[in-house]
Amino acid sequence: MNNHTLEQHLAEADQPVKDFMADLLETLGKKITDNQDPKLALRYFGAQLEIKLVNFEGQYDQRQL
Repeated sequence: MNNHTLEQHLAEADQPVKDFMADLLETLGKKITDNQDPKLALRYFGAQLEIKLVNFEGQYDQRQL
């Protein structure tokens, strides 16, 4: 599954998924405000995932640090 497909699924997702994504972005944004690395580790169905904010349209860009 490629990124375009994942983004399309998110755009068409039900409200609970959109709420989860909003909470995720809010949490990562708070980490930036607190001068912490904007990443989270999640465990789901036996997988360990790491989600890291790299860019947020004019608000944050890790590549410019």
